[in-house]
Amino acid sequence: MRLRSAHVLAVAATLAIAGCSSDTRSSLKTDLQTAASDVGNAAKDAANNAAEALARNIATQQGEEQFKNAGQTLSGPLTCEAKVQDGVAKIDISCTGKTQAGGAAELKGTTKEIPGASVVSLDGEFTGTVDGKQVFTTQRLGG
Repeated sequence: MRLRSAHVLAVAATLAIAGCSSDTRSSLKTDLQTAASDVGNAAKDAANNAAEALARNIATQQGEEQFKNAGQTLSGPLTCEAKVQDGVAKIDISCTGKTQAGGAAELKGTTKEIPGASVVSLDGEFTGTVDGKQVFTTQRLGG
């Protein structure tokens, strides 16, 4: 819908520019380029936010399962952060939590897939630690 609006705006502006002075045309051209850039940036931001949210949710759920499988059951949910890098070429994931025994649990890793290919797993390189000691490493969270 936004893209359609941008196209309509561009056509209307082109017609309006035809009867303007060169200074006005130049100013309008700059304004249109800025508007088009803003629309593109908003779309990119929305895609990044969606990818981060999906990666964060998968890491939270599947990371908890990995800790359990490693004999380090958590006392509550992991709190995860995800950050898109290189234009969604990879997503860095960092999670923290507590084990039932009171240890500090941490999950760190990177996925090079765009989340959504599978809503239950992430492929990449992931390591889980408790109190700084590695308890698991895996190339897949979930599955």
